[in-house]
Amino acid sequence: MSNDANNPELSGARIPGHAAVSDDAGKAAGPAAVSLRPAYHLTVPEQWLNDPQRAIYVNGSFSLYYLYSTTYYLPGEWRRVQSKDCVSFEDKGIAIPLDGDFAAWSGSAVVDTGDTAGFGAGTVIALVTQPTDGDGHRQEQYLWYSHDGGASFEPYGKPVIPNTTASDWFRDPKVAWDAKEGRWIAAIGCKHAVTFYESHNLKDWRELPPFTYEGQSIGGAECPDLFEMRADDGTSHWVLGISAQGTLAGKVNTYAYWTGSWQDGRFLADDPEPQWLDYGWDWYAAVTWEDPDDPGQRYGMGWMNNWDYAARSVPSDASDGFNGMMSLVRQIRLHAHDGRYTLRSRPVDALERYVSDRLEIPDALVRAGDGIDEGIRLPFCARSYRMDACISMKSAQGASIRIGKSADGSRYTEFGVDSQGFYLDRTHTELEHFLFAPHLVTRSPLPPDAVDVRVTVLVDTQSVEVFVNDGECVHSDQVYFQQGDTGVSVHAQSGEACFGAISFSTIAV
Repeated sequence: MSNDANNPELSGARIPGHAAVSDDAGKAAGPAAVSLRPAYHLTVPEQWLNDPQRAIYVNGSFSLYYLYSTTYYLPGEWRRVQSKDCVSFEDKGIAIPLDGDFAAWSGSAVVDTGDTAGFGAGTVIALVTQPTDGDGHRQEQYLWYSHDGGASFEPYGKPVIPNTTASDWFRDPKVAWDAKEGRWIAAIGCKHAVTFYESHNLKDWRELPPFTYEGQSIGGAECPDLFEMRADDGTSHWVLGISAQGTLAGKVNTYAYWTGSWQDGRFLADDPEPQWLDYGWDWYAAVTWEDPDDPGQRYGMGWMNNWDYAARSVPSDASDGFNGMMSLVRQIRLHAHDGRYTLRSRPVDALERYVSDRLEIPDALVRAGDGIDEGIRLPFCARSYRMDACISMKSAQGASIRIGKSADGSRYTEFGVDSQGFYLDRTHTELEHFLFAPHLVTRSPLPPDAVDVRVTVLVDTQSVEVFVNDGECVHSDQVYFQQGDTGVSVHAQSGEACFGAISFSTIAV
């Protein structure tokens, strides 16, 4: 999307600002009783954040930007954080400021190493959607430039890509370099389409044929993503992603993408139907950026929220004075299988540097009669951690793991396998004044011959991210754990299930 931000600058603060909080299972606490600041996810120091902006790599570190404001309802600006490993981030304050009601919405920055724009080699150039004259129906693309490595930007002037059709959906430019053609390409989100432009100097742009997705209705295109990537079979492919309103088609509001190629100035998708990079409810406005050391790998991050309920207060407003967090950074590769190319994800490798206190647990065999068993509670309690396990249904109709479980068993988030594939259910994590309904259960497919399902689970105070079978699919969700919601248990439904290779690790940044 593209919104918000206006607040005094807090420069130099460490994010996240709080380590994990240990507590005793079963303690009752209101939402403001303890800090809800995550242990290893990026959050805003105070106030509100939403869309992440693609990171750039300058002088050995990544600069990542996000939209920042006092609340959802107010205009905003770009705030910058810096990281060397995509796990620990340092707040660097405002990079593109708010000027009255002339807000800075989503866009993208590039490092102009070849001085194509004429500002000097190495200048950081950002294309940003802004509402001309403060009018949200006049969304136009403005250029900003930086001579200090992206720490601060200066405006160039009038829009470089004007809104000639007066559309109220013409936003979030994503700029990519096309090495084969020696040109820049900008992808701009529109209603049920992505509009493309090409340029040789980042100032003068020529419109190309749009990409219109037909078939299943997934709403308008927000925060498009565009990049070329080498697959694991050595071939090179273009990928076009959008943040989509998948609930219109019975799916989720996350990152849909198509693989394809450029022919005669037009993006041609390999398949008209999109694939999905995340099956959870909360991986929106996602961005990816290149790994400077590996052309076959990219990093990715999403905003852990959903516009169906984003514009509201949350428990962390009361406990810590902030609203919004980003997903864990993931590493993304393009895999070839039977002529089809698919993106797979895994948690960023650097996260291992922040892991401690690894606990391995013996395999658990669970038997159930007709219905769901009471489960086996595992000897582990925490609010922020990594869990690895292998789930095998054997004769069961379903097998699941419950995390964030309260002492009385009434509160938990559940994920597992049944006859319909993999699922995540956060129904029992809702709070009275913070409901997720009807966005409660998500599902992703599994191969019909799947016997064992491997999961890597990242739990962090108010979020759950489940990577399934080495990242073939991922479920990213907000959750509302209370202070005593720290237990973990395994369950079977109508039969026998086995849970093996179980381990837990503490994570703190």
